[in-house]
Amino acid sequence: MNLKNTLALATLGLGITLQAHAETIYIDQRYGPGGTGTSNAPYNTIQAALANNNASVIIIYPGTYSERLDVTRSVTILGYDGPHTTKLEASAGGDAVSLRSGISVTIQGLTISSGERGVYQPTTGTLYLKNCIICGNTSHGIMVERTESQNAPNVFIDNCIVVANGGSGLYLTLYDFGYNGRYAPDVRAFNNIFSANQRFCVEANYDDWGRGYAGGTITLDYNDYVGSGLGNYSGLFGPGQEISVGTNSFTLAPEFIGGSGGICNQDFRLLPTSPCKNAGQPGLGWLNPDGTRNDLGAYGGPGAATFYTNPNDGPIIRNVTIDQGMVPKGSTFTIRATGAVR
Repeated sequence: MNLKNTLALATLGLGITLQAHAETIYIDQRYGPGGTGTSNAPYNTIQAALANNNASVIIIYPGTYSERLDVTRSVTILGYDGPHTTKLEASAGGDAVSLRSGISVTIQGLTISSGERGVYQPTTGTLYLKNCIICGNTSHGIMVERTESQNAPNVFIDNCIVVANGGSGLYLTLYDFGYNGRYAPDVRAFNNIFSANQRFCVEANYDDWGRGYAGGTITLDYNDYVGSGLGNYSGLFGPGQEISVGTNSFTLAPEFIGGSGGICNQDFRLLPTSPCKNAGQPGLGWLNPDGTRNDLGAYGGPGAATFYTNPNDGPIIRNVTIDQGMVPKGSTFTIRATGAVR
């Protein structure tokens, strides 16, 4: 028996499982094909990174990426410089981002547009959607699918802007499984702006809710619902209804900086007079990067640290180090910083 076979048998005997090495993978459309996903030789498409089974974190450098994402495994997808500079413009004929059942996915700091649905969450799995702009999709901005069992999906939507989609901003399908049960997903949406969608800001497709649904809970609060075609929310939602839209939510024009381009190319930062400033969930875990109370929308909350508050300006400081760990009184020390120029 050769050494290679001996080692293989020893590994099996010890019950050791060899696993793929988790890696941070980089995307930059300025580089041509042939990249390996490192920071020095990045892939030039997001889907190429998703095809790399070692990729656990995918960092996308600024640019407009014309592709649709089929996410089939657990992964974290981050826009390096935030949604103003990092955009996913899906090709026609499918959802911009479609997730596979049973996986856990984080999407943060992207503008997601031009798909059928912006983000599609199927019957099981977990989605964390943070500091994203979901805009200009032909159907719903975010759709959470029904479930046929109590193993329902878990969806957390924090500090997003869901605007100008052809359906509703957030669309929930609640499942009526005959006489065997009725199931709801587990959804929490805080600090978001739902505005100018053609149907509702939030909508539920359900059957006879009054008979009772099992499964998760739907918690909405600290959101701005305003200006959608059929109203701010469909039946089931609202003050005194089965699902509250949040006692700290409101209906006021968000006062974006705006601009002269198409709706999805607007500047979605908030004007100083915006009612959405400092109106989000209070508490240490929700503060803006400058320590103030959470601003609603994609440029507020702790997830905006790398692009708060001026996505077009620069440079922005990324890392700060001090040469000495201990500095005696009266002595000098050196502070070093690295930054990114926009």
